[in-house]
Amino acid sequence: MRKLILVLSVLFCVNSASAQSSDPTPPKAENVRAEFMNAKYWSKIGEQADPLRGFTLYSRNLLPNPDGQIELWIKVVPTNTEHFNKAYDLGANSAFVLQYATVDCSKKVVLLERTGVYDSNNLRLGNGPPALTPKSARDRVKPGSIGAEVFHSICIKL
Repeated sequence: MRKLILVLSVLFCVNSASAQSSDPTPPKAENVRAEFMNAKYWSKIGEQADPLRGFTLYSRNLLPNPDGQIELWIKVVPTNTEHFNKAYDLGANSAFVLQYATVDCSKKVVLLERTGVYDSNNLRLGNGPPALTPKSARDRVKPGSIGAEVFHSICIKL
């Protein structure tokens, strides 16, 4: 009986070791990007119904930081792509915008940074124009802006 247990434990260890060391290379950037962009990892947090600048907001990785602020990724998907792209001075093939946001509910400040504009194939088109981001961290949220909807969704709805 002891020999049987010893043989089974050796086989288990060998199988576990071979399963863990199957491929030590890190995943390719394309695979990481595809997983990050996957819709099932994004949660709808708000929307703005303006017919020209209307959009839906999605969030991912919403976490509080040590300073009491909330950090998250924001995905801005236009309701009417043509009007949205014109209003924010984006290219015709722009499909959505990704931004990393830091929200300070007590100071009513939203800092949108690491902005990227993407097409419908999840290819990055660039950083986007200044109209997508406030001038500085000290700027208060402006009514009707992306930052205002982010603030409302995070600080008031949640």
